[in-house]
Amino acid sequence: MTTTHGRARKGAGLRLVIFVVFCLLSGLLTMLHIQGASATTVSDNFDRADGGLGSNWTTVSGTAAPKIVSNNLRVGTANAVNSAYWSASTFGSDQFAQASLPNSSGAQYGPGIAVRLSSTEGYFLWYGNSSNTVSLWRMDNSSGWTQLQQSGPLTVSPSSDVWMIQAVGSTISGYQNGKLVVQATDTKITSGSPGVWLYYPSDQIDNWSGGDVATYTVGGTVSGLSGTVVLQDNGGDDLSVSASGAFTFGTGLTAGSGYNVTVKTNPAGQTCSVANGSGTTGSSGVTDVAVTCTTSAAGSGSDDFNRPDGSLGANWTDMSDGGLTISAQAAAGTSASGTSGDMRSAESYTSNQYSQVEVTSTQLTGWQWIGPAVRTQNGGQDGYVGIYNWNNGSPELMLFKRSGGNWTQLGSAYSTGPLAAGTQLKLMVVGSTLSFLENGVERIAAYDNDLVGGAPGIIAYGTGKVDNWSADGAGFEVHYLSTDANGVESYDMISADDGYGPQILRVLRPTNPAAGVAHNFLFVLPVEPGLGTSYGDGLATVEAANAQNQYNLTIIEPSFAIDPWYANNPNDANVQYETFMTSELEPWVKANLATTGTEQNWLIGFSKSGIGAEDLLLKHPDLFTLAATWDFPADMSSYDQFGGSSSGAYGTDANFQANYRLSAAFLDAHKAPFVGNDRIWIGGYNVFQTDMTDYDSLLTSEGIAHSTETPTEMAHRWDSGWVPLALAALEQESLNVH
Repeated sequence: MTTTHGRARKGAGLRLVIFVVFCLLSGLLTMLHIQGASATTVSDNFDRADGGLGSNWTTVSGTAAPKIVSNNLRVGTANAVNSAYWSASTFGSDQFAQASLPNSSGAQYGPGIAVRLSSTEGYFLWYGNSSNTVSLWRMDNSSGWTQLQQSGPLTVSPSSDVWMIQAVGSTISGYQNGKLVVQATDTKITSGSPGVWLYYPSDQIDNWSGGDVATYTVGGTVSGLSGTVVLQDNGGDDLSVSASGAFTFGTGLTAGSGYNVTVKTNPAGQTCSVANGSGTTGSSGVTDVAVTCTTSAAGSGSDDFNRPDGSLGANWTDMSDGGLTISAQAAAGTSASGTSGDMRSAESYTSNQYSQVEVTSTQLTGWQWIGPAVRTQNGGQDGYVGIYNWNNGSPELMLFKRSGGNWTQLGSAYSTGPLAAGTQLKLMVVGSTLSFLENGVERIAAYDNDLVGGAPGIIAYGTGKVDNWSADGAGFEVHYLSTDANGVESYDMISADDGYGPQILRVLRPTNPAAGVAHNFLFVLPVEPGLGTSYGDGLATVEAANAQNQYNLTIIEPSFAIDPWYANNPNDANVQYETFMTSELEPWVKANLATTGTEQNWLIGFSKSGIGAEDLLLKHPDLFTLAATWDFPADMSSYDQFGGSSSGAYGTDANFQANYRLSAAFLDAHKAPFVGNDRIWIGGYNVFQTDMTDYDSLLTSEGIAHSTETPTEMAHRWDSGWVPLALAALEQESLNVH
């Protein structure tokens, strides 16, 4: 008996020699279509006379032969290893075996099902290494095994559970009722046949099947296309489509695999959206992905009102309260004691838009107000309005939502004093975030997700005037707020992808950088929503190490509305954190904080931001240069393993499995830039010690260069001592990146 990688429970190998059971069954041969080749599947329900398995089976060398008893598979020799494999057919390397295990209580060792099994070796899923768990093992010979991985605690229903083991390439997976519960990577055994094991007299296996793993294509239809759209499935497998109609990706997926179809490149002048784009493959190809392409909105308008007095004209639509009027080459309200306004109708606008006006020299009086509006609709009875309110002599800026003619204030009022003529007031809305700016300086920011669509406009209470209106589409913006005593700058980020309101960005620049050290960026990835510090303060910890000067780093720390796992949630447009990091924050940092133009982007994180940093680096090696990650759940096997914290970020298990799980298949698909080029430092021996050991082994097996921390027990926090080690490693690795 041998055990490797230190993963087996103490004594588990010895118990396995004593207790484990292996059986291989007989069945029905059917043929399926697999990527143009035939696939063999077989099955055996054991519903025949008591006795041996028959000529379809071969007993594994050195073990006893199982037998049929009362239409179930049982041991032929009690308290001994009984095992066999299906030998009547030939199978490819990618295989599965599936069965029910009746009379298995979950409290004792039970039977197993196997793939790539031969007379000397194989892989098997074994029931009951500890109570209510399953584990994956490699049989090296009839009396020696290596444990590969064990599941977490499971809820077991012996009478109804269906268990499956699957080997595809180097990935060995175990499923309970179709849900992945354990997975490992191993490259030693590449051929054999499906099978089973038994040991105890009480062990039973029924309704067994096995065979080649079929793969199925993913596709659908494109409509409204003018030009060429580039689609991706699971972050790769690029497919260019140049005409409306059916499409199919070239790479097939195994049954139960996740797919996630996205648009990589839109056609010129068009925006394409995906419906039914994510899910899990079943027993046939996916054909219902719908890609709809529409001509991009023009979404840009302006009006200086320099024309004769009268209505605003054909480019505008009066609100149902009454329209504005042109008076002395400015737009003025028309109701002395009520509201009036106009919505822009000359252009089409996306839902993300801004509206801007200028204050005139004509002062407001009493309770009059004027201001820009966005997403106006329903005759102007719905929309968002930023107002300059005279407030009976105490002028202030305020932000409101109008819904069905009713007004709700958003955020707090900002006292301005009288504004000079020419002051620009800009209201922008991006996703669910609104920002009201005075001469480009944010005064009020708020979250609201009630209104979408609509058009920009102008609205007034009383007869006040505005001038020089403009509008356009809106996108990611960063607005400066303040700088604290330690030099940490705070900004509001206006983002549709990092939504549910404005989020804070903190930046710390070097003030006395070490001579001769190249300037780089360090992205500190938080593990909590907002500015939470239950696990310490990441930026403060880096600052305490004087990293900004010692390593000449500009330090960037974003924030998020929910627990950040740095993933895109296909079910929530406000939680597109991967896109935010790669398409919004990184370009902004490069454009606004660079001093040389050759800066590297470093990532540092732990726990959920550790797995997030690994995903970001592996998927975007052109954007991010290095990652230092510590004590994170590298063995995470399902999107909801950490309850609402993780499920709220990943959205679906299919999305997690296909795009974020640190599996062998994931690393294999992204490893090319990391082979022979050390860009990863990992460590952590506290909460996720086993995960880090497993990830170290997985990186090594995939040939991915990396460095590791000398095992040291430190608390699961930013400030427990690991950050200085990580910073030193990043600095060293940065000198060797090529």
